[in-house]
Amino acid sequence: MIIEKTYHPGFPLNQYVDMIWVGKAPELEISSSHHAALFTELIFNYGDTFDVEGQNVKNLVSNSGHKILSGLKTQPFQTKVLGAYGNVGLILKPFCYGMLFNKFGSKAMEQISELLYEQLFVPEEPYMSKIEQHLLKLFEVAPLDNDLAKFEAYISQNILEKGSLQDFNMSISISQKSFIQKFKKHFHLTPGEYVKLKQVNYAIQLLQNKSSEKLIDIGLDAGFYDQSHFIRVFKKFCGVTPKQFLSR
Repeated sequence: MIIEKTYHPGFPLNQYVDMIWVGKAPELEISSSHHAALFTELIFNYGDTFDVEGQNVKNLVSNSGHKILSGLKTQPFQTKVLGAYGNVGLILKPFCYGMLFNKFGSKAMEQISELLYEQLFVPEEPYMSKIEQHLLKLFEVAPLDNDLAKFEAYISQNILEKGSLQDFNMSISISQKSFIQKFKKHFHLTPGEYVKLKQVNYAIQLLQNKSSEKLIDIGLDAGFYDQSHFIRVFKKFCGVTPKQFLSR
């Protein structure tokens, strides 16, 4: 039997963490492929084998357990679980990969791993407010850069419009090259790849909710130029065509 619990943190932790999940099972075997998701994930594995294979994945095994940092991807990724299943996972904002990348082997990360095990994984009723205070320490860095925050806000409003990236580049004071370098440091993708990732994830929502519509209409609604562009990008990020995705 699998036991799963989820928690949604409050402010200010929710600026970085969308959800915290706990999973337990005495024995589990899973091997599955996933489409490129629009979030970063930090997993603390206290069980047996839990592997994430794909782009922008960092692993660390220590006395406090196995930790996995999984960032944004432009291609499908795989997860494998074998044996005792025991995990605490954090679904993070997309930009958090760059924030945590250099902290992955730090003392603070080790302390968080031990804390989550003792106060969230083991007990039936965890003390969430105390856990949130400690988790916030992982993000004690300078706030997200103004240009990146401006980009996120702009692209959320204009993602489906052609030429949106070019228009944004004209609205900031630094050069396009400097902005791309800054963006990749946090997101580990280029701005263009990030826009495609958002479009693909939006197309997936449309496919799931409007399966009776023509695929070309869904592609255009998601901001792709034409059907071939939609199919090509979708297959790269998801490993299957939109039609194959619907038939699964």
